[in-house]
Amino acid sequence: MLTTACSDDPKQPAASSDSLVKNGPVEISAADSPPAFLPKDMDWMPKDIWLPEDFEPTQSLKMNPMAETYLLRGNTQTGAADLLATYNDRMIASGYEPFSLGKSKPGIITFRGNGHGAIVIRVMDEGAMRVLAISVENATGN
Repeated sequence: MLTTACSDDPKQPAASSDSLVKNGPVEISAADSPPAFLPKDMDWMPKDIWLPEDFEPTQSLKMNPMAETYLLRGNTQTGAADLLATYNDRMIASGYEPFSLGKSKPGIITFRGNGHGAIVIRVMDEGAMRVLAISVENATGN
């Protein structure tokens, strides 16, 4: 498994408020590098996946090299119910279709479409922070 975690490398430019996503999708294309607040290995991240303004990435990794499954994990102070409702609305508006991987579980919503086998969004409470984990299966490298 290839694992690349976010770092606080002083050589990397600091994220400015202009580079943060403000109620819009993350704009990443093959020709562009990810915004400064995201790890540099984010070419797999779909361009139409929204992240909260206060999202602090903690991990980006390739889960399974054979299945092309990736994970972005980070923290936010946005409430769990608000996060899930916003993701549901934004994913549907971006052309993704909600679906279930079996019995539904609290804090987890799943979508498919736009060239991806599944996008699973998990929200977990950890004290005052929420951990937001987005896994992308069968990513096409948008």
